[in-house]
Amino acid sequence: MIKCDCYPNHEICKNKNTCEFWIPLNQKLKQLNQQISYELNILESLNQRKQDYFKILDEIQDGVYTEIVAIDGRLKKLPKKNVRGEVILKPEDVQVGLNYNTISQEIRDTEIIIHELRIKENNILKILKKRGY
Repeated sequence: MIKCDCYPNHEICKNKNTCEFWIPLNQKLKQLNQQISYELNILESLNQRKQDYFKILDEIQDGVYTEIVAIDGRLKKLPKKNVRGEVILKPEDVQVGLNYNTISQEIRDTEIIIHELRIKENNILKILKKRGY
């Protein structure tokens, strides 16, 4: 059989007669596809937050959030303060919600959910394939 690039959107498949993935979507399969889509969007936004975390961390390490101040006749680099008046030492001091441990845990949780949904989807596809769809 021909490997088809239509997966997971089989409704646009042009190879319906030869595509091994083409099975008419039933209600459960449509719902699973919507859930997977939703979780993939969440995963994408979490990965973006992780990138933001590392970008801001690099900026902090490069001294973007420091200022040179004269203290006792000597110039010293001191960290700037954020809007709340807190010293900027880590990315979550710059942008709310950029805690690496929390983001990493949310990414792992979302990946587990997607994996479980994919297993359910695969089981439904196996059943439909056995029925001859």
